[in-house]
Amino acid sequence: MSIICTKLFDQFNQLYSSFNPSYFIIGVTAFNQGIQHLSDLAVNYMLKDEYGLSPAMMGLYLSYTTLPWMIKPFWGIITDSKPFLGYRRKSYIILFGILDALGWIMMSKNKDGSLVSVLLLLFLIQLSICFVNVVGEAILVEVAAQASREQRQNNFQHGASRNVSIFFGVRAVGSLLSAYSSGALLHYFTYQQIFMITSIFPMILVFVSFFYQEQKIDVNSLDQNDRKNNTTQCLKDFWQFFKNPLIYKPVMLIFAFMMAPSSSTIMFFFYTEVLGFNPKFLGQLKFMYAVASISGVLIYNNYLRDIQFRKIFLVTTFLYYLCYQSIIILVTRKNVEWGINDKIFCIGDQVMLQFVGELNIMPVLVLACRMCPKHIEATMYAMLMSTINFGSMLGSWLGALFLIWMKIDQTDYSRLWLFIAITGVFILLPLPWLYVVREDEILKQREKPLEEEEKKEVQSSTPSTSKRDEVEEKVPLLQNEDNPNQ
Repeated sequence: MSIICTKLFDQFNQLYSSFNPSYFIIGVTAFNQGIQHLSDLAVNYMLKDEYGLSPAMMGLYLSYTTLPWMIKPFWGIITDSKPFLGYRRKSYIILFGILDALGWIMMSKNKDGSLVSVLLLLFLIQLSICFVNVVGEAILVEVAAQASREQRQNNFQHGASRNVSIFFGVRAVGSLLSAYSSGALLHYFTYQQIFMITSIFPMILVFVSFFYQEQKIDVNSLDQNDRKNNTTQCLKDFWQFFKNPLIYKPVMLIFAFMMAPSSSTIMFFFYTEVLGFNPKFLGQLKFMYAVASISGVLIYNNYLRDIQFRKIFLVTTFLYYLCYQSIIILVTRKNVEWGINDKIFCIGDQVMLQFVGELNIMPVLVLACRMCPKHIEATMYAMLMSTINFGSMLGSWLGALFLIWMKIDQTDYSRLWLFIAITGVFILLPLPWLYVVREDEILKQREKPLEEEEKKEVQSSTPSTSKRDEVEEKVPLLQNEDNPNQ
């Protein structure tokens, strides 16, 4: 744990040396998203015990509440092209932070309410978290792009890796703190009281957002011919960029990878019904997951960020598959025959699975950040993230369908090992198509709109005396782009 803290301190020390005020709101937004996992166990236990849902139905119902994450590009278009109360980012964080808090407060007042009302409130909460997430990620991409332009576009890989690591690392810290507390809280508080406690954190985000410095926009004076103020043009730019095979093929690869059927709900039931794990231990297990996630982020950002995407993704996917298949040892109870305690096995096996999974997903997130062109940062990054989320949701559906088809529920776990074996194959299926990811060409494609805009700016600022003068103005700029040290 001390090593992790030291690494975190080093990361923030490096961040301070190149501090941008936007990092603060990015960090608070990420932390707020992570800390709200405080209610995850309470929601799961409530749906299991009070509403009597089976593993398959719980997975299906919870996947419906995540639908806002499937249409993240829509929220991205709104925040990119439609200022609200004079701001593109700040006002949206405040609005949806308030809705987020109200959702948890209403959950706390909804005791003995219908299942439909609970799902609708969870939908509202997910919508609010999702919109704030889109805005935070848009600021993240803007900061990375700004830093790359200041460094003459030669170090965007490092900038993207650092910013993505900051966002998801801080979010993992929030998840870690929530995991440490979530299981223990169930011993002392009711579900409703935990929901009320959770509502505090989005309100803190709302308070902090009032101090976020963002240039105010006079909505009445906006030029709708400006690309970034025109929703239709924003959509055209997005489609023009996305339809390039260099872009949509990697997106399809990411989508296929995320579609692997999920086993999370059935394993929650297995832990509680078969292994008899109590909420306190499940909270400790979630805490270890968060530690593994932070460790994965730190390892990637310090040692692996310069490795080619295809190499690291190939290796980590195979490792993730092997870790996932090791769950068969637990569900067949072989670990007991070998004299390994269930809790010890789960901590070792699941923590390693989480760690490798973080190393596996980080290159995907960095690649997504690198693919975003100027003016449609929120839209493009939201589309890429929604691809990941939509794939995960389909994975939940596929997992539920497999459970129903194989007749696995809380009364019969005899075929659970077969479920793990079959669904694990889906993890490896996308690997033959890794060749579609060509990082250097993707980055060149991303920079095309930026280069065109810079040329226009140079032309507009150059006196129209003669063609020769115009060329002479441009030559030093082009030389500096090729040689940043000059």
